[in-house]
Amino acid sequence: MRFQIILLLVGFGSSAVRAADAPDPAKLAARIDAALRAGWDQAKVRPTVVADDATFLRRATLDLVGRIPSIAETRAFLADKSESKRAKLVTRLIDSGGHTRHMATYWRRAWVPQADTVEFARLADDFETWLAARLQENAGYDLIVRELLTTPVAKEKRAAAVRGGAVTPIVFFSANEGKAENLAASSTRAFLGVNLDCAQCHDHPFAKWTRDQFWQTAAFFAAPQMEGGKVSLQLTIPNTKKTLSAELMDGSPVKWPENVTPEAGRAAFAKWATGPGNPYFARNAVNRAWAQAFGTALVEPLDDLSGESGTAGPHADLLRDIATAFEANGFDLKYLSRAMALTTTYQLSATVQDATPSDPRLFARMPVRGLTGEQLYDSLRTAAGLAHDRDDAGRKRFAAQFHVERAVTAVRSITQSLATMNGRVTADLTDPAKNATLRGLLDAPFLDTPGKVEALFLAVLGRRPTADEIAPLARYVEAGGTDNDTSKAFGDLFWALVNTTEFNTNH
Repeated sequence: MRFQIILLLVGFGSSAVRAADAPDPAKLAARIDAALRAGWDQAKVRPTVVADDATFLRRATLDLVGRIPSIAETRAFLADKSESKRAKLVTRLIDSGGHTRHMATYWRRAWVPQADTVEFARLADDFETWLAARLQENAGYDLIVRELLTTPVAKEKRAAAVRGGAVTPIVFFSANEGKAENLAASSTRAFLGVNLDCAQCHDHPFAKWTRDQFWQTAAFFAAPQMEGGKVSLQLTIPNTKKTLSAELMDGSPVKWPENVTPEAGRAAFAKWATGPGNPYFARNAVNRAWAQAFGTALVEPLDDLSGESGTAGPHADLLRDIATAFEANGFDLKYLSRAMALTTTYQLSATVQDATPSDPRLFARMPVRGLTGEQLYDSLRTAAGLAHDRDDAGRKRFAAQFHVERAVTAVRSITQSLATMNGRVTADLTDPAKNATLRGLLDAPFLDTPGKVEALFLAVLGRRPTADEIAPLARYVEAGGTDNDTSKAFGDLFWALVNTTEFNTNH
C-alpha cells in the first residue's frame, strides 16, 4: 500500500542603474546581515545554522524560478566543491527565463489579486506575458509601474481586453472596473504600501489619512477637463455635494501638462509615485520582495508603511537602507533579488536549534512555507522529468485549487490534500509511461535498487535518502510492493514522496 511507504518515511524527512560599475549586491547583502545580527545581539537570540547545500538549492530554485531543481541540477550542485557555488547558482537562476516568468506571476498577484478569477484568467495571462517581457529586459521597477499606470484605457479598449485583446497591463484597470476610487485604492496599496481605502468613507481610524485625501487621490484617475486653460481633475464625494480636486498625498504641487490627454491625471500621479525621494515607492517594492523571499516582510502588514511599524519599527531603518540602494541602482529588481539571496540570513536553516527563537520577525531562521499551486504543479512535472508549458490548461486548473494569499501561512485543506493524493495529475505521474524519471530508472541497468531509490529521492526531494530510509524502501521495491510488480512499486514510491510535507513545502 502507498500509505505504508508514507509510514516508512515518517521521521526520516530532511531537517526539514545598469552600468559597469553598478553596486555589488554582495555588499548590500553584507549590510543586511550586519543589521540583523545587531538585532539578534540586542534581543539576545542566536540564529540557527546555515542550511546544507541540498536545502539551499531547493529553496533558491523554488523562490527564484518557481520549481524544484531537476535531478541533473541537483547532482551537479552537490558535486560542485567551489566556495562560490551558491553565488553562481543565484546568478544563473536570476538570469534565466524561468525567473522572469515566476516573478511576473508574483508581482501580478500582488498588484492585481482580483485577476485570480475565471473572468480575468485570459487577461491575467496577458498581463504576466507583458510583465515577463519587461522583467526579461531588466526594465526598472519604476518604469514598469509608470507604464502600467499610464496605459490607454478607453472603455471600448477595456471591453475588448476582457474578451482577450492585446497583451497590455490593462487588466489592472479592468479588474478595478475603471472606477477612480477603486484605482486609487489599488494603486496606493500595491505601489506605495499605503492602505488609503480605509479613508474612503471617513477619516482613517488608525492612520493620518483623511477622507478628503482619499478622494483627492482618486481624482487623478478621473477624466481630466480643461478649465480656464488649465487641466482640471475633480470628483464629487458620493452622497455629498463636496467636490475635490486632485492633490498629491504629501501636498506637493502638481505640474500639469499644457495639452490635456486622457492619461494626464494618471501620468501626474505615476510621476510623483515613482519619482526620486517618494517616501513609500521604493520601500514598498523592497518590503514585498523581502516577503516573497523570507516569508515575512520587514514591515507588516504589507500595506501599512505609513504606520508606526513602517516608520519606527524594529526593521524600519534596514528597510530604508535597502530601499535607498534599490533606488540608487535604478530600481533593478534582479540586483535586489541577488542581494537578498546572497545574505547569510537567507541561507539559514528552517530547523529550530537550542535557543533559536520561533518569532519570524527576527529572521533568525527561515520559515517553512507552503508551495503555491504553480510551484507545486511545475515541481511535480520537474520531478517526473517532464517539460513545462505555462499555457497548459491543466496547470491553470491545478494551480487554482491551491491558491494561497501568503505562502508562509499556507495550510493544506482536506480537499487540496486529496487532490495531490488522488487527483488525476498525481495519479498519471505514477505511471512510468507518463513519467520520464520512472521510465529512465526502470531502464537503467547500471543502477541497483538502492541506487534507483536514491535517484528518485534526488529527483523528488532534492537530496539523498538516509540509511534508515533507503533500506526499507529498497526492500519494498525489490519485493514488488503489494502487487508483486516492480514498476508499480516505483510508482508507489514516487506517489509517497510527492505527498510528503517535505515535497509540499519550501524549508
